[in-house]
Amino acid sequence: MATAVAEYQQLSPLLPPGTLVSYRVTAAPVVDFTAGYRGDHWSPSWESFFCDWRRDWFNARIEPPSWVLGDEVIAAGAKGILFSSTQAAGGTNLVLFVDQLDAADRLEVIDPAGALPRDQASWGESPA
Repeated sequence: MATAVAEYQQLSPLLPPGTLVSYRVTAAPVVDFTAGYRGDHWSPSWESFFCDWRRDWFNARIEPPSWVLGDEVIAAGAKGILFSSTQAAGGTNLVLFVDQLDAADRLEVIDPAGALPRDQASWGESPA
């Protein structure tokens, strides 16, 4: 949970309002980058995976290297990238390219009490 909160908060001094949701995910293949960059295993472009994408996109007006790597992963047929959190030591993140999922993959929200809205019209309803 600490990783999810730290990733959501990012650089903000205050935690903005939001809803955290747990998922059960089954998707393959996924690129495992949790050990980070190693020159003997990854192409040199992966050395820039943890770039400051905000600076690149908003200040330098260039496509961040991590986005280019995401495109390469998709082109190679992978459905996501598993990597270590930069916001929470010991935490792990999964970027999932949901447009790449197929019938064999599973992405399920964990909501046993039915507290989350099912669609736009159900926002005002009481949980089931």
